Amino acid sequence: MRLALPSDSIASMAIDRRRLLGALIAAAATARWGTGGARALAGEALYISCRVDGKGAASVAVLTAKGDVLLETALPARGHDIAQDPHARRFVVFARRPGSWAVAVDASRNGEPQIITARADRHFFGHGMYSPDGRLLYASENDIETGDGIIGIYDASGGYARIGEFKSGGIGPHDLNLFGGGRQMIIANGGLKTLPETGREVLNSDDIAPNLAVLDLASGSLEGVFELERVYRKLSIRHLARTEDDRTVFACQHQGDADELPPLVGVLDRNGNTRLFDAPEEALARLKNYVGSVALDKSGSVIAATSPVGGTAALWSIDGNYLGAAQIPDVCGVARHRNGFLMSSGNAGVRDVATDGRTAETAVLQNWVWDNHLRLVTI
Repeated sequence: MRLALPSDSIASMAIDRRRLLGALIAAAATARWGTGGARALAGEALYISCRVDGKGAASVAVLTAKGDVLLETALPARGHDIAQDPHARRFVVFARRPGSWAVAVDASRNGEPQIITARADRHFFGHGMYSPDGRLLYASENDIETGDGIIGIYDASGGYARIGEFKSGGIGPHDLNLFGGGRQMIIANGGLKTLPETGREVLNSDDIAPNLAVLDLASGSLEGVFELERVYRKLSIRHLARTEDDRTVFACQHQGDADELPPLVGVLDRNGNTRLFDAPEEALARLKNYVGSVALDKSGSVIAATSPVGGTAALWSIDGNYLGAAQIPDVCGVARHRNGFLMSSGNAGVRDVATDGRTAETAVLQNWVWDNHLRLVTI
């Protein structure tokens, strides 16, 4: 079986399963906790992110905010986001869209990384999540023939065999999160139709239909679809963050004219009401119509939304008040840290950012190109 893996251009390279297995088995010796693990287990915050080195070799790493790398393993190509089992230190790393592979790493067992391949008529969209009990893995996927959004279901307790799927309630599902106290899943359906042979090219630019869809986890039944006002139809909803009281922060990428400056970040409340957040025109201009990741601080009261194309991270209160911004080149990965955020960049390392936008300059890990998402390891 051959897998089509996206490169940084629209062109793709073919890598067969045997070569993927070989690359991962060769890296398996490093897929375990290093000497810093004992200190980390004593309470130091850990983060996980995909990265690329100066020679273009891709990997995923667990690190501390100080830059100590505690676990690393090779990837067959650039990764995108990472799902973590809520009950164990095991992770699934997803390829960039439109990718056909994911890699499962169980750090607690020091086992060999395991490849998960998409069905021949499906591809991954770069995101996934575990079920609340850790038994299942859900992945955002595309039905290549119809263009329908799909949520693939994998048996995380049985070698990640694919055991079923739900329809996502839209086109181009991207990020996933829990909703309804863990009984439901909320899906960011970006509304963008793509195909593996055309890479990341948008094939329906005149008919984008983004939404937030809520599914019942037990049955897969669609329980709600929330759309933005018609004037914001070109906002592709991409990424999500959830508060403890079940509000969902969503972040968008505008597919319209570059000189339009729509709001890009908003909240869906528990009653199904969406609200987009205002910001000064200058602040929106710096985002360049693109948010690549979003996170909440420890208190759940401050939102950080990053724009790698704008080199800025904008901050809002959960109630929608604009708080300011931090200027960091190529910033994208973001996760809560202390009383603020840790942010990673494609060319400027990893930085500590306070909720008022002040950044702690650091040279930590600048020899790596850090990819789009940075996740806090929560167990």
